[in-house]
Amino acid sequence: MKLLRDIVLRTVPVVEPERSLADVLAMIAEESLQTVVIVGDGMYMGVFTPDDRDSGRIPAGVDRANLAVGSYANGLRFVGSPSMSVADARELIVKHNLRAMPVVAGRIYKGVVTPEDLM
Repeated sequence: MKLLRDIVLRTVPVVEPERSLADVLAMIAEESLQTVVIVGDGMYMGVFTPDDRDSGRIPAGVDRANLAVGSYANGLRFVGSPSMSVADARELIVKHNLRAMPVVAGRIYKGVVTPEDLM
């Protein structure tokens, strides 16, 4: 059985939770996977995607350069572990229509996989 540890992981921008929301919004606009990973103190904290941008949690009319992305990152996203089977990861990605799924060992971020990587 093939596991996620056997897959070459992709990279996406990684930022500290204090990074400005304006910076991260610019990053997702330029990033092909539209995913930015939040890592603080070396530990995975979550991701920020267009779904988070459009969630309604960001106050309207506020200068996004003055907001830290960590407050708006989604830590409850689906993540894979290196020991997860490729089949299980593919099922999770398809079921939840994910562009990219972070792979995390313990709390250490390793990279992301996409549906195409698992075909």
